[in-house]
Amino acid sequence: MKVHALQCKKCKDIIFSRAHHDCHHCTCGATMIDGGFDYMRCGFDPKVGEPAQAYIEVKQTKKQLYDDWNCKKGKFGLIKGVTK
Repeated sequence: MKVHALQCKKCKDIIFSRAHHDCHHCTCGATMIDGGFDYMRCGFDPKVGEPAQAYIEVKQTKKQLYDDWNCKKGKFGLIKGVTK
């Protein structure tokens, strides 16, 4: 399944939102994404710069992503320090 994701320019983390109210930040806190599959709201530290946007493929279903967020497992939504 494809999800909308952002890559932080500072820490290189790739982040995506798993559910409607899942406001997810990168490790350094310079980039955030919110909205899950309903909408996309993002923010970033202007000193760091606008994050790269992309659709990425994840193996999980919508239900698995929602349950991960809802049960506060924190297993999905962050891919640490990816360099291209």
